[in-house]
Amino acid sequence: MIAGTLPNRPDVLAAFIRNPPSVKPGSTMPPMPVTQREAADIAAYLYGLDHD
Repeated sequence: MIAGTLPNRPDVLAAFIRNPPSVKPGSTMPPMPVTQREAADIAAYLYGLDHD
């Protein structure tokens, strides 16, 4: 789960990275000045990390 309530999918994570309050109302994380492509790249990087 992303932010405790959102489905753990790359598209949801990318949207959350760009504008958390619009994806999860009440989020205190501010919107980030990144493009959709940059957010998708960040999400891909995070999913690629070794989670051992």
